[in-house]
Amino acid sequence: MSASNPLARLPEAATFTVTSTTITNGATLPLSEGKDVSPQLSWSGAPEGTKSYAVTVYDPDAPTGSGFWHWAVADIPATVTELAEGASLPEGAFALPNDARVTHYLGAAPPAGHGPHRYFFVVHALDVETLGVPADATPAFLGFTMSSHILGRAILIATAENPGDGPKRTERIEVSRLIPAPAEAVFAVLSDPKGHVDIDASGMLLDADGDPVRQAGDRFVVHMDREALGDRPLGKYDVEVLITEFAPDKEIAWTVEAGKGPHLRHVYGYRLEPADGGTLVTSYYDWSEIAPEWKGRLVFPVVPESALKSTLGILERTVRRRAA
Repeated sequence: MSASNPLARLPEAATFTVTSTTITNGATLPLSEGKDVSPQLSWSGAPEGTKSYAVTVYDPDAPTGSGFWHWAVADIPATVTELAEGASLPEGAFALPNDARVTHYLGAAPPAGHGPHRYFFVVHALDVETLGVPADATPAFLGFTMSSHILGRAILIATAENPGDGPKRTERIEVSRLIPAPAEAVFAVLSDPKGHVDIDASGMLLDADGDPVRQAGDRFVVHMDREALGDRPLGKYDVEVLITEFAPDKEIAWTVEAGKGPHLRHVYGYRLEPADGGTLVTSYYDWSEIAPEWKGRLVFPVVPESALKSTLGILERTVRRRAA
């Protein structure tokens, strides 16, 4: 942890007060462990002339050379002086994509063994009602744009550390089931974009667009609804499925890409082996190669082992119905 202050070279501004029921200034933050719930923040005493607020959460100690932005919210109306824990943003306000390129808050998750990290929770009082930054702008662009509009800052600083001495986490799940059907019938479902929707056990997959895949590198679009999991307030969105392995009637695997990246690079797949009575189908989910920006965040597995088992059961039913 460096002693440098990331705010030291910014224009001077008046100070006001920010408090929190979930964060204590100078204390330790719990690791997020995938539960990225935005903190409760209340502020008071902003300078006269304040017309809006912005809220940022920044880790200057991340091993990136440029720190890591966990949250950046712009255009909070001047009449708002509190954000509830995990609450939706007030009307008019919006969150910019953070350094993981998602718009929701990311909790503390420093790399294992990297030492303590500081987290700067800052409420910025601004002299304009809106900064006019694009919704897909970076937090750094937000900071640059608002630097000439800051009347005051209210700051909380907390620390977090991941010692890395806990039990080793598994990064792959495999489950198997004997499906009483030939491999080509099973593979036909798995190579069909709409087949993915038919066998989904999570409830996230609403529909898919695209032709059946024929080789590694093929892509198709899936329409998602993350609210089905109830873990993150992402709502409905589209992802692109990229086929990474394709061996007809033997194995198919894919990764999921959304937005501009960095993409997670977690991999889903199926292996098919001839067996007495049908085909032994192994469903696997591997997150060992996820992008460094997500390593150690403990947000995986996105889909639990129980859902993979359920999907195999639904796959058997789907194959049977398609053959009828």
